[in-house]
Amino acid sequence: MTLFQSCRQAAAAPGRPLAALLLEALRLRFGGNRLGLSEYMDFRLHEADLSGADKAMFGGARAQAVLEELLIDDYARFLSLDKLSMYALLRGHGFAVPALRATYRSLRPSSVTQLHTPQALAAYLRAPGALPVYLKRSFGAYGRGNRLVTGLQGDSIVFGNADTVPLAEFCASLDDGRSLGWLLQQPLQPHAEIVALTGTRKISGLRVHSFLTPRGARLTRAIFKINAGELDSDNFEHGASGNLLGAVDIDSGRIVRSIAGTGAGQRVNPPHPVTGRALTGFVLPHWPAVRELVLDAHRAFPGFICPGWDIALCPEGPVIMEVNAFGDIDLSQHACRRGFLDDEFRALLAERGLLPLLRPGAAGLHRSPRNHRLGRRKHHWPW
Repeated sequence: MTLFQSCRQAAAAPGRPLAALLLEALRLRFGGNRLGLSEYMDFRLHEADLSGADKAMFGGARAQAVLEELLIDDYARFLSLDKLSMYALLRGHGFAVPALRATYRSLRPSSVTQLHTPQALAAYLRAPGALPVYLKRSFGAYGRGNRLVTGLQGDSIVFGNADTVPLAEFCASLDDGRSLGWLLQQPLQPHAEIVALTGTRKISGLRVHSFLTPRGARLTRAIFKINAGELDSDNFEHGASGNLLGAVDIDSGRIVRSIAGTGAGQRVNPPHPVTGRALTGFVLPHWPAVRELVLDAHRAFPGFICPGWDIALCPEGPVIMEVNAFGDIDLSQHACRRGFLDDEFRALLAERGLLPLLRPGAAGLHRSPRNHRLGRRKHHWPW
């Protein structure tokens, strides 16, 4: 279905004239958050349950690019881009992170077990006690390429979804040598209550956003990324993965709304596709510990004003899987049906003197007398 056909279908459902729908979409496109037409449709903003002011709080890729420029310090960005550096920092402060077993195709300090050839990786995976193991890129995003290797079947390896592939073929497929390599980690185990909810022992993690105010960090929103069991990660992938999202009440840790998919195919408050259990009303285990962990760990990243934390809820407590320097805004907008740039978020920006920088044209060249960095959006960093 084309985008225009989707618009026609959306206009027919609530009885809205197509012209009125397109006019509203254009107002949001040329408003402060510059929401694209496809994003307008994905967030189902053609529906009548939200006011015009509520819809104006939604942002898309263009708004996110501005927020990232504002809220991520260039000097700090690498601590999020390279997961091994991130884990070293977090582990040094005593925070729980996945146990590192080895790296592949990456030059690292001697304290890290390093594998440099497909043959060495294959020998490692054949060794007794090596499996299961979780592989992911040290420099990567959106879980692309992440694989859970659960065992060997002859000359093939078995993935978490029971697929098999020849061991030599798999090892050679990782051998591009163009990045910071791969991490081999001890797989995390989900809390028993989450296993009962989802019917899978794969991780269903949290995306938690915190904001660094002049008085310290505070939680702003949290999303439960609910694994449907088909993939080795809990990533939503714009609804294509089959995984679901749940909006979390940040005071209680209770799921108050859940969704599957995006756009015209989005379903609200569906049961879990494997267990059939209701997702809304589920209270996340270890929630007070999650709050405490995120607020404390944010102090280790003063160059990230509004990071997105990926947290696994394990039997022993919460474990930090990653800290994203910002984190996508679409997850919370889908899950919560509330724009990321809501009044609360704008108030936090205003408190740091950043709200005026959201205006179009606020990115002009200007060398700050405060820190001598070029660009108006760079002036607020104290270094």
